[in-house]
Amino acid sequence: MISALKEVLRVAVPLMVSTGMFSLVLFVDRTLLLWHEPSQMGAAMAAGNLFWVCVCVFVGIASMTSAIISQYIGADQPKRVGQLLWQATWFALATLPFFILVGSFGESLFQFTDQPEHLIPMQAAYFRILMWGGAGEVLQTALSGFYSGTHRTRTIMLVSLASGVLNLVLDVFLIFGVGSPDPETGLRFMELGIAGAAIASTLSFWFKAVCYAVLLTKPVERERYGILRGIRLNRRMMKRLIYFGLPAGLMYVTEAGGFTVIVLQIGRLGDVPLQATTMAINFNMIAFIPLVGMSIAASVLVGQHLIRTGPGPAIRCVIAALIVGWAYSLVWAIAYVFAPGGLIALYSLSPTGVDSEVAFEIAEKLLGFVAIYVILDATQLILAGALRGAGDTWFVLLAGLTVSFVAVIVGTVWQPVAARFQDPDGQATALVALDWWWWVITGWVCTLAIVMAGRFLQGKWQRMRMV
Repeated sequence: MISALKEVLRVAVPLMVSTGMFSLVLFVDRTLLLWHEPSQMGAAMAAGNLFWVCVCVFVGIASMTSAIISQYIGADQPKRVGQLLWQATWFALATLPFFILVGSFGESLFQFTDQPEHLIPMQAAYFRILMWGGAGEVLQTALSGFYSGTHRTRTIMLVSLASGVLNLVLDVFLIFGVGSPDPETGLRFMELGIAGAAIASTLSFWFKAVCYAVLLTKPVERERYGILRGIRLNRRMMKRLIYFGLPAGLMYVTEAGGFTVIVLQIGRLGDVPLQATTMAINFNMIAFIPLVGMSIAASVLVGQHLIRTGPGPAIRCVIAALIVGWAYSLVWAIAYVFAPGGLIALYSLSPTGVDSEVAFEIAEKLLGFVAIYVILDATQLILAGALRGAGDTWFVLLAGLTVSFVAVIVGTVWQPVAARFQDPDGQATALVALDWWWWVITGWVCTLAIVMAGRFLQGKWQRMRMV
């Protein structure tokens, strides 16, 4: 078990730093927007969620490069890696027209979801600009899969750190501008607010893609993995990538779609509930997203060990990943329970209005929900990653689809009933509805953890292969 822990940490820690940088970037984005204009933070939350819903199917397909490459390495077929990367590259670039087209309908999409009128222009602007970076996000996901699949995750960490620094610098300049305010408009040079945050994120997506593309042209990579071979479209390999990747992508869109529906429902309750939810979710993401790195590590290690050494070492790696994930999550759970005020206080470093002060108080209470499910969230994420690494992607999809659908339906149908139960006078308030939706989120995560654990213990994944 000690050797398994060392192997997991060697692969997972750089990935956790990398994905943690992504969550930190989002946290900084939204915090800076709060300081610029409180309503912009809520608008960015809703628009960012919709962006992820639109891209996550394609990102999910592209992400399977890491698991498939790990099995190619385990099967001693390194020359096929270059072919796979080219198929993933053509796939990523082909998504660009789709993202641009969808982005042009941003305002109509937010009007359809009945968002507050004053938020729609900000949401639409943020969403439209982000969609220009969608293909870049898909491409960098595909190319980074080479480094996770070959266990060289330190490269991913360094590229992510560089991208994070770039995003931060661009955020500061493009959100707040530079120089003195213009006497007529009151704006500084390059002060773009929420649009500036979107531009910064879009440029950082493409920056990572370019970095990976340049690194992959190194002579050692070209020779060993056939990087410059297989440029032509390989229909058989493309079908394999889509077959195993599509369930992962649909799982992402199922979870993201369900979560976005909930956030949009909360947005209908008003600015204060949406601001409070955004704050709590931001801190949840700081804890949650690094675990995506642990999930990727579990996926590539399971994939390689199943081919090279069998199920036993794969199981030990998954157990080691769970131990590390639980320990990491426990630290955050303790912080959410015993120091919620200290965490939320980070949002008050800039002058805020009365509404924001109320949102701070609500957000502190919402962190209690996060503390309840944070460890189980780590469980479902790591076990889902392990199942994907073996090729059990369709079960992960069906389980996620079912649980997400039930969560949204139960939340929508029973919200009025829950409100009346908590309010004897029958006067459903926004805060009562907000509380109900967070109980729905908590139940959703806990159910996913139970389902993934059951499937893993069943053991069917041990006989699956992708190559």
